[in-house]
Amino acid sequence: MTEAAPSAAEPRLGTVAIIGAGQVGTMLGCALVGAGATASIDEVTLFDRDASVARESLSHGAGHRVLARQLEALEADTVILAAPVPAIVELVDELGPQLGPGTALIDTGSAKRAVVDAMRRSVPASVHAIGGHPMAGTERPGPGGARLGALRDATFVLTPFRPDPEALSRGRAVVRAVGASPLEIDADLHDRVVARTSHLPHVMAFALASVDLGAGTRDIAGALTSTGYLSATRLAGSDPDMVAGFLTANSTEVRGALHDLLDALTRLGAALEQGPHVLAELLRAHS
Repeated sequence: MTEAAPSAAEPRLGTVAIIGAGQVGTMLGCALVGAGATASIDEVTLFDRDASVARESLSHGAGHRVLARQLEALEADTVILAAPVPAIVELVDELGPQLGPGTALIDTGSAKRAVVDAMRRSVPASVHAIGGHPMAGTERPGPGGARLGALRDATFVLTPFRPDPEALSRGRAVVRAVGASPLEIDADLHDRVVARTSHLPHVMAFALASVDLGAGTRDIAGALTSTGYLSATRLAGSDPDMVAGFLTANSTEVRGALHDLLDALTRLGAALEQGPHVLAELLRAHS
């Protein structure tokens, strides 16, 4: 695992096409439009299967124009896939074989093994493809959930999957253009760690939000809801389809993380029966 050193001369990004104009695509688009000529960007175009989403993203300043057809993205020098993970895999399989030689391809999915496997099987060696994951998302879906400036100094993971110095160079150029910091790691390592630092918290938030507060609590639940509960359940406001997509794509590692969590909960439950001193020691060990 290495942090990338700045390159003396960044490659041209040229025309950038972003497929998927939701929260992440909008954040990236705004940052790339802002970087403009300083990052050798000629134009940023947007496409979304829901044309109204693309137009909303454009209204936030995330691009110069909206593409009428997805296939128009094939004309770009740099293609960024900013959709939910299952859709990214589909897009790689669909568009990968059609990309022209020298095109750069990067994605933003939070599960990397499934994506880079798709790139390996569907993207020709003449295309400079690399996996990516900006660590700057929020639970608010759509262009309205984009936090402008959130990418500044954020970690942006790059996961190479074959020897291709140009793919890595172009990936770094995208990362630096949006003001983030590139971190190059293996896809499997990424998925193992993110399963515990991002995916598991999503599962926990939805699980906690689903716990019945008990009969007769409707009138007082709001008054007795702590800031801790609100913080712990914040991620339950995420788009369920998006969450289900990355959890499924990273299911092996998520299952392992859940197993570890259940072990920890079992130990805490047992400590509850042994008194406050034993419980405090267990809590202290993990504080």
